[in-house]
Amino acid sequence: VLDKAWAKKGGLGWVGKNSNLITPGAGSFYFIAELIVDVELDYDGAIRDYCGTCTKCLDACPTQAITEPYVVDGSKCISYFTIELKDQLIPQNVAGQFGNWVFGCDICQDVCPWNRFSKPTQEPQFAPHPDLQNLSASDWQDITHEVFQALFKQSPLKRTGYEGLKRNIKFVTGQSQLG
Repeated sequence: VLDKAWAKKGGLGWVGKNSNLITPGAGSFYFIAELIVDVELDYDGAIRDYCGTCTKCLDACPTQAITEPYVVDGSKCISYFTIELKDQLIPQNVAGQFGNWVFGCDICQDVCPWNRFSKPTQEPQFAPHPDLQNLSASDWQDITHEVFQALFKQSPLKRTGYEGLKRNIKFVTGQSQLG
């Protein structure tokens, strides 16, 4: 299901220059879900694009993954490299561009003026594991498979896996990705 396209068509928001769905009064920090039902429902119509002349997301993307307004080259995105790229090294041509992002990236959302309306969730299931707040930089670098499994049980970080996270940490800290 093309949830973003249906959400736009139904008036939930517009697709911004960073290709995220932006909702007036809420921003883009939320999940989209849908119900497929065989009941005719009233719906709102699409709303216009309010990005205007703003280019903050394009200007802020460190890997230039947003190649032009409304076009994201996923193969250049930090989220692709840190989550989707499997069993490969991260290309050296993007070294030094990740900041501290070892899993995903929200830079284009962080700079979006519409996200000033965003409110942090109070949903307990989205809260980080309490032990994460006590990890030092060296704890992250020395994380074991057992600690990874305990901390990230039922977490999206399982998607990149232990080896992927270790690769990402080494890449971000400038260490060799080998070994």
